[in-house]
Amino acid sequence: MIAADLGVLLAVPAWALFWVARAVRNLHIFQLEEYQSRRFLRWWRAEAARSIGAPTWLGMLALLALAALPAFGLPELFGIFAGVGWAVLFGVRFFRRSRVPAKKPLVWTARAKRLFGLTAVVVAGVAAAGLTASAAPLRAAVALGAMGLLTVLDGPVLALANLLAQPVEAAVRRFYLWQARRKLRAVGPYVIGVTGSYGKTSTKEIIAALLSAKAETLKPPGSYNTLMGLCLTINRWLAPHHRFFVAEMGAYGRGDIKALCDLVAPSAGVLTAIGPEHLERFGTIEAIEQTKYELIEALPPDGIAFFNVDDERVRRLADATRHVRVVRYGLQPEGRPDVTAAQIQTSPRGIEIEVVRGDERFHVRCGLLGRHNALNLLAGIAVARELGVAPEAIVRAAAGITAPEHRLQLIPTPGGPTIIDDAYNANPVGVRAALEVLAEMPGGKKILVTPGMVELGPVEEEENRRFGEAAAAVCDLVILVGPRRTAPIQAGLRAAGFPEERLFVVRSLAEATDLLRLRAAPADIVLFCNDLPDQYNE
Repeated sequence: MIAADLGVLLAVPAWALFWVARAVRNLHIFQLEEYQSRRFLRWWRAEAARSIGAPTWLGMLALLALAALPAFGLPELFGIFAGVGWAVLFGVRFFRRSRVPAKKPLVWTARAKRLFGLTAVVVAGVAAAGLTASAAPLRAAVALGAMGLLTVLDGPVLALANLLAQPVEAAVRRFYLWQARRKLRAVGPYVIGVTGSYGKTSTKEIIAALLSAKAETLKPPGSYNTLMGLCLTINRWLAPHHRFFVAEMGAYGRGDIKALCDLVAPSAGVLTAIGPEHLERFGTIEAIEQTKYELIEALPPDGIAFFNVDDERVRRLADATRHVRVVRYGLQPEGRPDVTAAQIQTSPRGIEIEVVRGDERFHVRCGLLGRHNALNLLAGIAVARELGVAPEAIVRAAAGITAPEHRLQLIPTPGGPTIIDDAYNANPVGVRAALEVLAEMPGGKKILVTPGMVELGPVEEEENRRFGEAAAAVCDLVILVGPRRTAPIQAGLRAAGFPEERLFVVRSLAEATDLLRLRAAPADIVLFCNDLPDQYNE
C-alpha cells in the first residue's frame, strides 16, 4: 500500500456515513413519490443544489486537486492530506445534517430494503472500479473523485437502481396480485368501489359503517387506495366472514382505476366528485373525468352506479350512463336525485338530515362536521338501502360515525384551543368547506394554519389566491407555512383587505406550532388545513 492509499482509507468512513444519511433521505422522498423516478428526480434537481452547497463543491474540488499532486512527482503526503481533508469535510457535513423529524417517516418495507441494498451495491461497484482501474500515483485522486461523483449524483444513482430493480418488482407485484385475486374469488364478497376527486375516503368510511349494520364489511385502512394498497388489504385482512368489501380507488393517470377494477371486480360504484385535484399529473380535467368513469365502465350488467348529481360533471356522466342501473344522490333538485335530504342542520356536534328516498323518509344524525358531509352521508345511505340495510339500522349505525382521522377531525386540547384537523384536505372544494365549518364554530379567534394546495397544475396559483380571499372573510389570524408556496394565498388575503399584522408566514409546521403557543387562547379554534408531505418542505 502506498501512502496516498492510506489517505483514501481515512476518507471512506466519514464519506460513507454522509452518503448513507443522504441515501436514506432520498429513499424517503422516493417512497413518498411512490417510487416514480421522474417525480423524484424533479424534487432531487431542486434539492441537490441547496443541500450540497457551494462550500462542499469547492472543498471537494480542492481536495481532488491535492490528491492528484503525487501523479506529478510531488510527495505522496499530499495524498494523505487530501484523504484527511475529505474525512473532515464529510464528517462535518454528516454531523451538521438536518435532523428535522419527518411528518411521514420512511417505512422500511421489503421494497425499500431491496432498493436501498441495490443502490449500495451500485455505489460499491463504482467505488471499487475507481480504485482498481487506475495506476498508483493517481489512485487516491480517482477514488476520491468516484466518491464525489456518487455524492453529487446520488439521486440519479437511486433512480438507476430503481430501474435495475424493475424486473424483480414486477414479479413481486404479479405474485401479490395473483394472491389477492385468488383470495377474492375464494371469499366472494360484494365489492363496492368508491372514487372521485374528493370525498372518497369519508364516503368509503360511511358506506362501510352502514353496511356493517347488516353484515361483516371490510374496508382498507386510511387512504389505502392504490393497486398495492388494495392488494395488501385483501391479502392481510379479507376473511371468509366478510360479505362486503368497500374499496376506495385513487388515481394519478389514465388506466389507474381500470387496473383497480380488474383486481377487485366491483359490483357497485360510487362517483363522488370530479375536480382539479392532481391536475398536474392528469394534464386536463377531461382526463380526470374519463379516469374516474373507468369505475362505472367496469361494472357488470347487473351492477349499480351511484352518482353525486350535485356535481355538474358527475351529473352529466349519470345522464349518459345506460349499461347499468343508476342511482342519483344529491341536494340540488335540478340534479333529479333519487336520494336527497329535505332538511340539513349542522352544528359543532355534527350534522342531522331528513332523508328522502321516494316515499321513504327518516332522520339521520352523525358526528361529521360540515354541510358537504351531508352529500357523503347520502351516498352511504343510498348504497346501504340498495343493498338491503333497513332505515332503522342505518339510523343506529350513523349515530356512531365520526370524522376519519385528519378529515375535519375535531380535537379538543385540555387547557388549549380547539383543533380542527383537516390535514388531508388538498382541493379547492374541500378548503372552502373547511372554512365554512370554521365559520360555524363558536368560541374565540378563528385561526387558519395552512401550506396551501399543490398539484393543481395551471389553476394552482388562482385557486390558492381564492383560498386566501375566502380565508380573509372567516379568519382572525392566518399562519402560512412556506413563504414561496403560499405567495398566492398571501396575495388573496391582502387583496381582500386582511390586516397585515394578523398574517404570519413561517418556514415549517414546527414554527407554526411555536407561534400558536404565543398567539392562541384556550377559547380559540384552530383549523389545520392540509399538511404537505416532506418533499414540499422549503
